[in-house]
Amino acid sequence: MPHIDVEILTPFAAKFMEGTSLTPAERSEVLRLAQGFACKDSAAAANVSPETIRARRKRIYRKLDVGGSGEIISALLALSLKMLARGEKIEPRPVASSGASSSGEPSKASNIAVAG
Repeated sequence: MPHIDVEILTPFAAKFMEGTSLTPAERSEVLRLAQGFACKDSAAAANVSPETIRARRKRIYRKLDVGGSGEIISALLALSLKMLARGEKIEPRPVASSGASSSGEPSKASNIAVAG
């Protein structure tokens, strides 16, 4: 399955998760979920078992009060389209991801400006 480029998705996901009580690992999982990762693929990317990913996703659904991944993706897409329609400049925000730098810091997306 093709994956959405993380550099494009990260600013929208960061905005989507503002004000939530998600842990860094859960935020990373939301990002992988939105990219289209299956549990098995997400587990391999995060270096954990698929059971850990399933449990993590259940916690995410509970914390965000959604029924499943479809609702998260739908809400993220709706927010992204609204932001693009308003011509908002998208500022990258650090979101914990599976790709950490050598310093242990999460990788950051490049600047993305949305033209109006």
